Amino acid sequence: MKKILLICTLVFAIASCQEQYELNTDFIAPTELSSPSSIQLDVKSSVPVVLSWSGGGAVDGGIVQYEVMFDKGDGDFSKPLLTVKSDQGAEPTLSITQATINTIARNAGIHPDETGELKWTVNTSRAGVVKRSDKVATISVTRGDGIDNIPAELYLYGSGTENGGQGGLMFRRVEEGVFQIYTKLSTGDILFKSAATGNAFSYYIDSNSKLKEGDGKLTVNMSTQISRLTVDFNTMSMTIDEIGSSVRCIWGATFNDIAVLNYVGNGKFVGEGNIIFVDPSRPSTNPPSWLSWTEERYYFIAKVNGTDICWGRTDGVSPERPVGSEPASFYALCEFPWSQWDHLWKMKGSLDYKHATITIDTNDEGLMLHTFTNVTSIN
Repeated sequence: MKKILLICTLVFAIASCQEQYELNTDFIAPTELSSPSSIQLDVKSSVPVVLSWSGGGAVDGGIVQYEVMFDKGDGDFSKPLLTVKSDQGAEPTLSITQATINTIARNAGIHPDETGELKWTVNTSRAGVVKRSDKVATISVTRGDGIDNIPAELYLYGSGTENGGQGGLMFRRVEEGVFQIYTKLSTGDILFKSAATGNAFSYYIDSNSKLKEGDGKLTVNMSTQISRLTVDFNTMSMTIDEIGSSVRCIWGATFNDIAVLNYVGNGKFVGEGNIIFVDPSRPSTNPPSWLSWTEERYYFIAKVNGTDICWGRTDGVSPERPVGSEPASFYALCEFPWSQWDHLWKMKGSLDYKHATITIDTNDEGLMLHTFTNVTSIN
């Protein structure tokens, strides 16, 4: 009998706890929306556009989640142009960049230098239940000068290119809207296209150094100079960096050259070298006095605008020798200020006491990679 009473007591207590702590899903969608009535967009600005709302929330004072939906001025949010979580997912605000608003406006059919309307509202959710505010706010958006046809690929053309404009030279896509190419420029003109064949959009740099869509050209006055062109559709600009005609592959411990890679065209630097790991038992390798082990770490030194710059490993220092199964991205180069013990690779052990061709391809499947080929034993 005591056991039965005890069990009943426990069941009653558990039921009471469940009733006491049952999740209350009651909440209210926002009843007031606030945002600027009009915006003159500047995609380069770091000042965000702030949207806010009030009058909603959970009945029990708990947390609810918010999402903001954007649509064109005559839209009904059945196919919103963008849906984005609020600040921290639960704050009654959204801080959104002007560049993002510009993208929404472009997708709404508002052209550069034109004004149009966007509308927004808020979804509130809790425990899988979603409620939309019955309030809608409207923003008059004026876009700046810009380009709507941002390409997925970009090609360099013109008489000032290293092939005299006989076909497009492909840029590497560094990030969305940003393209880069290493090439040799000479006196002539340059322009850009979104494709090497078929229908393509054309772009050029105008007299105010601004990127434009159309059939214009930029005249360059160079005496066969190796250059790095960076075309940025996000800022409507282009920069040209002067690159030295050769790149040194060096040992990190001694700064001695392993090979000197000369520019050979089509974005490639190529050189030949004898690879002998630095070791105290090999005086010819110029081992430092402090060295008591075999040292095989290396990187590249390039001249960029007359300054020595490290072209090295993207994520610090390779902790282990490669064995041959690494992805191509293992050999990807990025640019850093030079520091002796940062951004080095370790060489594969089989390269010790070998002669090899070392190549940097600045656009190999969308990466800037280096390779070791034609490997032979040193006699």
